[in-house]
Amino acid sequence: MKTVTIALNGRFSGTLQPTGTQTTSFHLFDSIVKCSRSFDLVIFADPAFKGVSEWADYPGTTVRAIPFSRWPRAKSQLWEQTLLPLEVKGKRYDLVHHPMITCPRWNLGAKTLVTLHDLTFFHHPEWVAPAFRNWLMATAVPGMRNASHVTTISDYVLDHARSTLGLDEKRTTRIYNGIELPQEPKAKASRKTGVILGVNLWQPHKNLMRLLEAFVILRKQFPEIELHLAGRPQAHYKNSPKLAESLQHHGIRVLGYLSKEELAEAYASATVACYPSLEEGFGLPILEAMAAGTPVVTSDASCLPEIAGGAAILVDPLSPADIARGLQDALSESPPDRERRVEAGKKVAARFTWKEAARQYVELYERILN
Repeated sequence: MKTVTIALNGRFSGTLQPTGTQTTSFHLFDSIVKCSRSFDLVIFADPAFKGVSEWADYPGTTVRAIPFSRWPRAKSQLWEQTLLPLEVKGKRYDLVHHPMITCPRWNLGAKTLVTLHDLTFFHHPEWVAPAFRNWLMATAVPGMRNASHVTTISDYVLDHARSTLGLDEKRTTRIYNGIELPQEPKAKASRKTGVILGVNLWQPHKNLMRLLEAFVILRKQFPEIELHLAGRPQAHYKNSPKLAESLQHHGIRVLGYLSKEELAEAYASATVACYPSLEEGFGLPILEAMAAGTPVVTSDASCLPEIAGGAAILVDPLSPADIARGLQDALSESPPDRERRVEAGKKVAARFTWKEAARQYVELYERILN
């Protein structure tokens, strides 16, 4: 009997300082590689990405080394749109899985699965570089419409996939991402009184400007409070004169890109984490914060109430005054109320595991192939 072989598109591995979708794509593939399965895997990925080279040590797993991190983006896009579909067709893989929206326009007769993280580029073109949006409209949108199946990472995105792209229920599914439990800081971090942590807010839809306005309001009541901002700013956004001016307010620290260990320490030492995004497909930072025992203030918009599961303080992301109100509530909670919120957050975060995500994807692979 022929062994089923599934190809995995690891183009995400071209980013050696990953954020968001690159991180989740790696952990998804990592959990599938390591789970119990009856099929072989061929993974197109860059071994320079931490953890990728180890996959080849697992039975039934082949890593096809592609130097994405050394290629310009245009070359990687060309590979994904032309060479990958031809490779899949030539080798006659049973299924190819694209874990991000950057998928080929043509599947050349192969069965395909696409994981859709969000449709922000479709609904909010003002937040996306025009060239990148046009590329996604020309490639990813027809690619998903031609796919055998599309899975989304929240019910919120699932509704968009069906209403915006016109995908029917039979070939759309929601499978939540997992989270990687935060590492224990090397040194025992003391939770500092009055530190607000914002993680990966360096894109227009992450709503950083309103958080900065809320912080100025809040400092009138809490003059010693600090705002720490982690993550790598996007070039076209960080150069905004208005943003640069706002970041000069007293009490604001830009931490830059943090390693896993540094991020764990940042969560462990923060009083509260704030994620006031206008639009999200999943909202990983709020779960990371909850898992680390940090109370969360987040938006009452998009998927964030769905993912927060009742454990976060919700605010209107369009109102700096309401964001400040939510942060004030978090900072003013009594110790028993804070403890209850922390425990509720840990229970919510514990529901999202990569092991469970992998199990559901393996079941979906089998369903598609049958």
